Amino acid sequence: MLVSEEEYYVTGIALSQFFYGGERLGLPTHDLLLSCGLDPAVHLQPTARVPLSRYEKFLMELILVSGDEMIGFRLGQQVMPAAYGVISSLTMGAATVRQSAEIVVRYQSLISGTAGSLALSERGDGMLMVLHAVHQNPVLRRHIFECILVLLGRVYRLISGHQDLSPRRLFLEYGPISASATQIIEREANCPVEFNAGHTGMELGPDALDVKLNAYGDEVQRMAEAVASRQLEEQQQAGSFINQLKMQVHDLMVTGSPRRELAADRLGMSVRTLDRRLAEIGMTWQELLDGLRLQLAREYLSMSGVTVREVAERLGFADLRAFQRRFRVWTGTTPSDYRRGLNLND
Repeated sequence: MLVSEEEYYVTGIALSQFFYGGERLGLPTHDLLLSCGLDPAVHLQPTARVPLSRYEKFLMELILVSGDEMIGFRLGQQVMPAAYGVISSLTMGAATVRQSAEIVVRYQSLISGTAGSLALSERGDGMLMVLHAVHQNPVLRRHIFECILVLLGRVYRLISGHQDLSPRRLFLEYGPISASATQIIEREANCPVEFNAGHTGMELGPDALDVKLNAYGDEVQRMAEAVASRQLEEQQQAGSFINQLKMQVHDLMVTGSPRRELAADRLGMSVRTLDRRLAEIGMTWQELLDGLRLQLAREYLSMSGVTVREVAERLGFADLRAFQRRFRVWTGTTPSDYRRGLNLND
């Protein structure tokens, strides 16, 4: 089965940086969050799963409301250790910047979920740190990457006590948006900045990598790693849960009505437990069902030997019209028109 966009997510830590950072800058983050279908009491928790589509919608609304071409940069300047959960302890408890960077990469999914990653590689006597993300919108990518780069720099200056700590070179995948923006970035980075580099990241030399940290001590570091390891395991188990649930829902579509009571029973849990576990990853039963049905509908409609009525039956709809109405809600078009767009007949 294909991977759908609904399977991409970030955690509450990533969302919190933009929510609380925007709040500090006087932006109406609470109202924007609610308008995007996100609940502050749920989705700002460090271990919460925030669906990528809602996360991106919130960020775009934040960018538009700010009217600031450098809003991502300014949000990255807001360093809030309390919002980062166990990652703060891990970062501050490492012996050196190098060790801290390696630990952050190891536990990065506790922040980025499945929507991004951070890669480290040796580069001469230093290291290259490169950011990756699934975000397609170039404006969104720029603001997110600038936020992360500025935040990383400020965090390490804070915990090292070296206000002059800087990378050897900064790489940005995009071109300069204005002369003033370039000056702001270069002043913050305090190193050469290469635009249109083909990737986004930074090169760290030994003068930065070998700076000593260890603000908390070895025992606190071991405790933090134990907590992080447990959270990482729970995150992976949650991914296993959603895959098992989707498998059961898919089977229920074939054999009958995909009702959540039946899915819960097959997984050996109550409906209440099923709803709670879905809420923990920022999803409802209807969203999961709709996302899976839409994904499968597109796959089936691309098969010339399957009629629209058969697609409706395979997806567990009571009748053809119910499927047609729902498909229009999802896509803005009918199944037949969607199929004609693929040059296939009903």
